[in-house]
Amino acid sequence: MRLIYLTVLAVWLALPSVALAASVVVPDLYKADVVTTDRNESTRQAALRQVFAKVLVKAMGSDGVLQAPQSGLLLDRAQALVTLYRFEPIVAPPPAPPAPIGDSTPDAEARPTEPRPTEYRFIAEFDPRAVQMLLRDAGFAPWPPRRPLTLVWLTLDRGEIVSGEAREQIQAFVSEAARMGLPVVFPSMDLSDQQAIQPADIQGLFTDQIMQASGRYDPAKVLVGRIERGGSLWSARWALLDSGRQYRSWQETDSSLDALLATGAQTLGQRLLAQYGIGGGTVEGADNRVELAVTGVRSVDDYGRVLNFLTDLPPVSGVALVQAGSGRLVYRLHTTASREQLRQSIELGRVLVADDYATPTDLLGPGGPMNYSLNR
Repeated sequence: MRLIYLTVLAVWLALPSVALAASVVVPDLYKADVVTTDRNESTRQAALRQVFAKVLVKAMGSDGVLQAPQSGLLLDRAQALVTLYRFEPIVAPPPAPPAPIGDSTPDAEARPTEPRPTEYRFIAEFDPRAVQMLLRDAGFAPWPPRRPLTLVWLTLDRGEIVSGEAREQIQAFVSEAARMGLPVVFPSMDLSDQQAIQPADIQGLFTDQIMQASGRYDPAKVLVGRIERGGSLWSARWALLDSGRQYRSWQETDSSLDALLATGAQTLGQRLLAQYGIGGGTVEGADNRVELAVTGVRSVDDYGRVLNFLTDLPPVSGVALVQAGSGRLVYRLHTTASREQLRQSIELGRVLVADDYATPTDLLGPGGPMNYSLNR
């Protein structure tokens, strides 16, 4: 039985600001695999559909795409969008040969035969651009391959801080994050980490100390987890930190530690999707119009780079150039996101550099143009 308690807090803290803006390109986002027992045509068709479902989840960063009414129509397009597939045999290691008795040598009939595979790994890759277009045409906003890197500080049962080397302890979290295409990293807990941070800092959620220790990993977000066991249940307290200024916290409880860790990764994904204005759903909703000015555009290539970047932003449904002159372009964006959500999505891409940042007051109203320069 699983009980999940979610409490979301948005708190602006008067702490030293540590700039967090790292993003990474998630590898193999449009590639996945499943295990089959044979290689016949009906198995291939079923496996292709299963693999495509995994790719859609990674492309969206959420299971929501498979729960939508149009999911069946999306999966039907697997055959048309696949670019490469193959079966790889999974062969168990052969049994050890029997030990010889005395000086005798086993005859040929007694020697073990070459093992035959009993399972196969079906691997398929899909056209990224075509998958993105398919999702957009179906009303979804796919998440670009460049995504925020999240550093995870975690203590288990008031013990030491869990390092990235403790694969067995964190496997459930890491596997679930990978299933959603969510890049995460755990600290190495080498001498530098041990000098910079202690388990008590995690337990007490001392954000100043945590953010300072996180700087060497250059993450976009920092997740702090404190998991304890009480009787037959495990409970987790999570806090997602953003540049030391803001955090969102929630609690979860489960009888299984692995299930609790997997749920923590799922909730992290949901929080990030909402924070960047993606939401894991469709692009339908409020149509906000935001003007965005870009300077430093000096050539046709620069213009194409900016336009492609803005068009591919998940929360953006339309881009129109409304003013051009002297190396400065002004676009009007149609988006379902707030100005702050849009700012964070733009920041991740590292194509545009903000000339000025929104303040909390700016977020309450439409404000003037968002000002950026082209990153060279």
